[in-house]
Amino acid sequence: MEVLTINEIKAQYPDEWVLISLVNSDVVARPDKGSVLLHSKDYLELCYKASEIAKNIVTTILFTGEPTKNRKWLKSTILREKPKTI
Repeated sequence: MEVLTINEIKAQYPDEWVLISLVNSDVVARPDKGSVLLHSKDYLELCYKASEIAKNIVTTILFTGEPTKNRKWLKSTILREKPKTI
């Protein structure tokens, strides 16, 4: 998979939700580069498809458009086969 910077991802996928696999899992809060796994205009569609392919991969969902007051534009998660128990 090709590793792109966040600016390259924003240029290639304007105003879309993008699921990226992070190169450096220590930088989940402010990623600087990653590999695009999926992209879509529809956030829920992206999440549904991501749950099928992103198992045990450190990923971030990024919105490449302008954030609004009511929109969360960066979400980070690790999808696991088995849920963590406390």
